[in-house]
Amino acid sequence: MAGEDSSAPKRKRPMGLKARSSKKANAVTSAGAQEVADFADETTATVMLRGDDTNEIDELEGIFTSALEALGEGEDERALTLLRGTVHESDRLLRLHDTNGEGELEPRFYYIYGSALFSLAEASQDIKDRGVYLELALHRLEQAREKMGDGVEARVWMALAKVKLEIAAEAASDVDAAMQALDQAVKAFGANDEAAQVLEAADLVLSLADSQRLPVCASSRLIAWGMAQARRLLQTQPDSDECQCILARALWLQASAMINDDDEISDTLVFAKLLTEAVEVLEKTESSDGLVLRGEIEINLGNAQDEELEMEQWYTKAVASFRRAQEMGELPEQFVQFIDDFENESDSDESDE
Repeated sequence: MAGEDSSAPKRKRPMGLKARSSKKANAVTSAGAQEVADFADETTATVMLRGDDTNEIDELEGIFTSALEALGEGEDERALTLLRGTVHESDRLLRLHDTNGEGELEPRFYYIYGSALFSLAEASQDIKDRGVYLELALHRLEQAREKMGDGVEARVWMALAKVKLEIAAEAASDVDAAMQALDQAVKAFGANDEAAQVLEAADLVLSLADSQRLPVCASSRLIAWGMAQARRLLQTQPDSDECQCILARALWLQASAMINDDDEISDTLVFAKLLTEAVEVLEKTESSDGLVLRGEIEINLGNAQDEELEMEQWYTKAVASFRRAQEMGELPEQFVQFIDDFENESDSDESDE
């Protein structure tokens, strides 16, 4: 049935999941920051610090925090204004500092400066501008790291990892430098929030591996890193939906790498073993994301079967997973369509009998 109908799922590279992590702003007040419109067009506005007795770096961090909040709320134009303002004011403070010959600026300043440049790189549509922003971001973040000495904060390591990963993706090169920064970030994470931060980092690297912007060997290293972190966390948090989803996603991506450009699987036994483990990992999940991921993996297992009966059994399981996810909220359209196509085809076969 499913193997003959053109509407049935065909063997193909599994659909990639978008990163689900959202930018979370630091708890820094933006009081004292002013948005000053130099022109009538809001997009040309600059953001200036008050310049009174308040701590200018606190204010600068407040502006950057407001930019992240605007990004999180989908206010892209306002976010860009605030990011450009952060960079503009950072440059002004640095020039003023150099002119006056004052003592060193604190490491936090360079972290804010570099992070704002990275955010601008992410938002830029111009490849040349992206490259410039990334190199400048790396320079400022390296300054933050150097000035912190032996006590480099986890957020600086994480910011460096993000920049280095993006530079590697732009150049389709190796990820050695980024992996070193990731490992340092994990070591520096505080015990209270280590799990959440590690999972965010794992989600980041798996999303990049799934983007197919890196060489295969580099993507494989990222997948292995994300998988290792999820397995480690599951030892102490066996019921964590987030950990289960990260591990299952890593297993799924590892299996996906075995599908060539002709949609042929290089080793069907290993492929099935990886995906079967991913389904088993997700057996206890009660989250909508976990159930959707489980359904996708079950479709892939169905696609890998040679026998029609086994294929339909996996598709039936996928429908059940999607149905459970649908009960919790909105289901992505492609999976709603999969349910409709599969059930309509099943009804048609029954009527023919």
